[in-house]
Amino acid sequence: MTDFLTAVSPAPTDAPLNGLEQVIDAAMADPQHWRAFEELLATVDLFLAPDGATLAAIAPGATGMRTLRPDEGMDVKGVTLDDGRVAAGVFTDPRRLQSIWGEDTTFIAMNGRQVLHLFREGPIILNPGSTRAMVFQKDDIADLLAAANRHAETLKAGGGRPSGKVHLSAPEPVPTVLVERLAAAFGPVGGTGITAAWLARAHWSEADRRGWYLDVRTARPSDEIRAMVQRAVSGVNFGTDTLDVAVGPAKEDGVGVRVI
Repeated sequence: MTDFLTAVSPAPTDAPLNGLEQVIDAAMADPQHWRAFEELLATVDLFLAPDGATLAAIAPGATGMRTLRPDEGMDVKGVTLDDGRVAAGVFTDPRRLQSIWGEDTTFIAMNGRQVLHLFREGPIILNPGSTRAMVFQKDDIADLLAAANRHAETLKAGGGRPSGKVHLSAPEPVPTVLVERLAAAFGPVGGTGITAAWLARAHWSEADRRGWYLDVRTARPSDEIRAMVQRAVSGVNFGTDTLDVAVGPAKEDGVGVRVI
């Protein structure tokens, strides 16, 4: 999924702006943190500036989501390397992108795994103009994708969505930070097509698993909502808990704390 986003407030670009950048700093200081970087990169949003035909196809001021076809390419702004090749410019925060190409630059948010796959032939330059700049060649990108796949398989082996009947209850205490993140992602009621959402504690008795159940009421496709939730909870440590997301049309009120 991709998001067309509008400008955000300025912030200093010499300090880490998010959890990924903190991990990058740690990995640059000590290679033992590189694995954490590999695992996180594919799960968070990265930011690119569309160019050429891609930019021309975006209506001025457009926001919202769209789905890329598997065979669809994308023109993005890049940086010419010393060997003359142009590397796709990719950023960990839109403010870094705008500090290079201007505050009025249109940008797109895209899941890291999709960015790596889309530009898998390389090269990619991450955070050009920053002390965190890194260049990934074709082999590097293949290694990052392989690491992301291994991590995904590990998580899947640990148990994805449990089967069987789920028992829901109101969370005690209320996870304020998680609720605030979800509310910010969903926006005002109806503004993103989401009419309501509830967050509850969940217990799958047959599987003896516990976790969270997010009940989202919307007519939008479930993959778009799941991508939105994934971005909202990026960096949240759920431990051994499962986060299950249910997406469907409006009906009776849900269980738990109301998010919006």
